[in-house]
Order: sequence, then C-alpha cells, then structure tokens
Amino acid sequence: MNKLSINQNHRQQVTGDKSFFEEQELPISIFDDFKSAASETEYEVAPNTRRVYRSSFNIFTQYCQHHGLNNLPADPRSVISFIGHQKEQVHKKTGAQFSKQTITTRLAAIRFYHIQAGFHSPTEHPLVIRVMRGLSRNKHRVITDYDQQPIMYDELELLLQTIDKQGQELTKARDKAIIQLGFQGGFRRSELAEIQVKHINFLRNKLKVRLPYSKSNQQGHREWKDLPGSELFSAFGAVKHWLDVSQLSQGHLFRSLSRDGQSLRPYSVVNQANLNTDENPPQLNRGFLRGDDIYQMIKKYCSKAGLSPEFYGAHSLRSGCVTQLHENDKDHLYIMARTGHTDPRSLRHYLKPKD
Repeated sequence: MNKLSINQNHRQQVTGDKSFFEEQELPISIFDDFKSAASETEYEVAPNTRRVYRSSFNIFTQYCQHHGLNNLPADPRSVISFIGHQKEQVHKKTGAQFSKQTITTRLAAIRFYHIQAGFHSPTEHPLVIRVMRGLSRNKHRVITDYDQQPIMYDELELLLQTIDKQGQELTKARDKAIIQLGFQGGFRRSELAEIQVKHINFLRNKLKVRLPYSKSNQQGHREWKDLPGSELFSAFGAVKHWLDVSQLSQGHLFRSLSRDGQSLRPYSVVNQANLNTDENPPQLNRGFLRGDDIYQMIKKYCSKAGLSPEFYGAHSLRSGCVTQLHENDKDHLYIMARTGHTDPRSLRHYLKPKD
C-alpha cells in the first residue's frame, strides 16, 4: 500500500504533543481528506483578528531580529523584554503610552503563532503573567482613555442634522442609514460592514436584520435583531430609503461611493477560500465599506457636529443604544436581545444610575 508522510508543518501542529498516538506514516488515500480538514483552520479566527495578529507578531519579530533573539519559538525572557519595550512606547498622535490592551494584543499574537507552529507559548510563563498583572495595576503610566461617550437621542439628532447638510443624495441616504442602524441595533462597526442586502427584512412594524456572525456568535448560529419601527430615530425608513436610491438588490448593504458622491463604485467580492493568502487583493474585494471606513465616517460627523472625536466614535453608537434603552426603562434581557450581549455583567460598563 502506498504511504505518504504528512507535510511537516501539519505534522508538527497535530502531533507536537507526544501524549497523542502517532502513526509512522499515513496512507496516500487519506491525504486529500487530511488537507480538506486542515484547511478549516483558516477560519478559526476572524480575518480582522488574523490581520491584527500578523501585524503584532511582525512587531515582535522585528524587535527580536534587532537584538539577535529567536522569535519562534521565543524565550519567555525575550517576551518580558519586549513588554518592557512596548510599555515605554507612546502613540504619535496622543503622546500617551501604549495601554495594557495594546500590549495584551501583542502577546495574544505571540501565543497564536506559537500554538500554530506546535510550540508551547512563552506568554504562559509564570513570570510573564506576573509582569502583565503588575502592568494592569500600575497607576503611574499615562495612557489614552479609550472609553467613548454614548451617542443618545440628543447627539444622534445633531449627527443627522449634520449629514443633512451634505449635498449628495446618495451620501446622505447611506450615512444616515449607517448611523441610525448602528444606533438602534447596537451594532459593532465590523457587524455593520458585514451586513448584506439579503440580511434585511422589512416587516409591517419592524426592521428585521440577520447577523450570520458576530463577536459573541463565532459559530454562525441564527441571530436576528428586531428593530421596532415605532422607536424614535428608527432605522426602518432610513435603510429603506438607502436601498431605494441606491437600487441595491444583493451584496453588501453599505457601498463605497464615487468621489463626487453621485454613483456607487464598482463592486466585487471573491470567496476567501479560493485564495492562498490571508488578505484578498484590493482589486478583487472592492466597492464596499470596511469597519475602519465606518469608524472614520462617524468620527468625521462627530467633529462637524461639535462632538469631540476624542470622546465619541463608532462604539458610541453601540454604547448609546444600551444607555438609551436603559433610559427608556427596558430591562436587561430586552437590551441583551438587542445588542447580542450574552452576559448581563457586560452591561454594567454602560448603565449608569438614573437621575
């Protein structure tokens, strides 16, 4: 019988732990089955997360190369030194030191690539854990405050008035739909960017939006948001108007517009599974807004409306949804059904005592 040795990278990932039984060789008859299953690891993390991990690990790799250190596998002492380097770095725009969240993301990338390569992660070393625990309790570091203020009815009205001053009808229709849908549905910016026309249903008295995936729903369970048409600043009419003026019938709901705002840009999407790279070439995936585009758009309107971009951003729509529903006397279960939160404790950050 013909035999075939598994590709060394796959072999190391699968059999790196000697507690598992290991065949000396596998028959060639199952090799295609093995490759088919192994290809699913591409989807174990979201594409955005994969890009962040790649960028963070590149930073770690450059640090190691500069000091003549091994990056994969890495010595825990190298990781600790990297933490010391990163905690002293400052943002060019704010002049503030990197937050613990930023450094934690760097370490998550190191852990991800070590596990991918079949190595024990140096980030799990007890001294690394102690260093990060101490970093989180260090009150003397000057870091950026990432806590964004909620956009509620008053702020939302200012934003919509600002958008109405736009001269381009397509731009006005699209941006109002994004703002109102993001607010009423408590969407994350990445979720707004991923909504497809087929995910939208207009019922008699509500807008129904399907989320195939979300941060709290990574396995693709059925998840719908029911958005009543009777609520103040309901997204029902805004989304319907955008679809009417854009004449969209399929694909991504929120599209890129030409520079003059008079037409939609050319649109195309390629299935990621058909490519061998982590990122689709721009010329293949184009014509729709990404999460960062929505972030920049909301920042722009906040600035024009007199809301400090330092304190307001895309997350302000989601936090505003939670806070406004609380002000409207909705209970925790109602709010969680709207936003997709799975743990009531997650709402504590948003909910403040009423006056």
